[in-house]
Amino acid sequence: MLSIDLATHGMNPAVAFGILKRHLYAFYRHLTVRKLLNFCRTEYSRLTKKTSVGSFPYILKLETTNMCNLSCAYCYDGRRPPLEGERPYGRMSLEGFKGLIDELAPYLFKINLYGFGEPFLDPQCIDMIAYATRHNVGVGVSSNMNFVDDTLARRIVESGLEVLIFSCHGVTQESYRKFMVKGNMGLAFKNISEVIAQRELAGSNTPFIDWQFCVTGFNQGEIEAARARAIELGIDQVRFIKPFFPEDAAQEWFSDLFPRHSSTILVNQGDARRQTGCSWPYRSAYINYDGGVLPCCKDTRLIANDFGNVFRGSFASIWNNERYVSSRALIARGQAGCQTMCARCSITRDKRRGSSAPNGTSGR
Repeated sequence: MLSIDLATHGMNPAVAFGILKRHLYAFYRHLTVRKLLNFCRTEYSRLTKKTSVGSFPYILKLETTNMCNLSCAYCYDGRRPPLEGERPYGRMSLEGFKGLIDELAPYLFKINLYGFGEPFLDPQCIDMIAYATRHNVGVGVSSNMNFVDDTLARRIVESGLEVLIFSCHGVTQESYRKFMVKGNMGLAFKNISEVIAQRELAGSNTPFIDWQFCVTGFNQGEIEAARARAIELGIDQVRFIKPFFPEDAAQEWFSDLFPRHSSTILVNQGDARRQTGCSWPYRSAYINYDGGVLPCCKDTRLIANDFGNVFRGSFASIWNNERYVSSRALIARGQAGCQTMCARCSITRDKRRGSSAPNGTSGR
């Protein structure tokens, strides 16, 4: 059974279905025989719990830069300087990006071209989107849209970008600025409106504009106003999700629309979804700007977490190396001995507890 585990958690069923439709759109639009065969091999390997796979990821998360023009609350440890052993700030080269696309484009339906940085801070980001588009790969970008650039909207549309996640957490400057420190809400809305205008001018239905609104105690009263604003501007979808704050954060950062320890929003939704496992080591990978490969988007700063580096060799040489094999064995079977970051994940801890049930069953 397929899931949308690679999508953002914390949403109501209607919005979750909207994200699934976008994945299906990318699947349909970029489908080739080779990609379909790779997809089938991937899902077969996942379902049969193989540790070494004969396929490649069909969705990639790629961070071209970890730098940002804002200082959002609790994001990336407040943009502090990196400590010893941590990844410094930097940008991916266009040539490095092209090399990745040349190797993986035959298998990819989509690239999420963002991580803990602001993609459009990289002056070559538009060229990267266009290059992936020319190689039949859909691209999604998440941006705060805080830029003074009269040509950006037109270039975004011309690049072929399929999805633009508009990160904007408030509809009043007071709540917006409290969350998105240094941000200018008026500028962000002006730029997203211009993207929509340029999209209409080009007669295009892309990029799909997906407004991501992180709900806190101090902005939850703006939800209805945000819905109205989205309709007014012509934004395609607005998602109200739970941001992830440390447990010692002040109460004002936690909305009462969520259970404090839940990852799922309760707006227009019944019971919270249950986490059932991890598909990342089969379907996707996270690649940092410096080429460091991680199994997912957690703990990206610590270089020791990397499973390998695509700028020192091919992705294929990493995908079935010892770290990936041991991580898949842990995730799929609860097998001990894994020393990677996957061993510290709550999902694998649940898996190991379940593997102690009689006859090796999960107990679920």
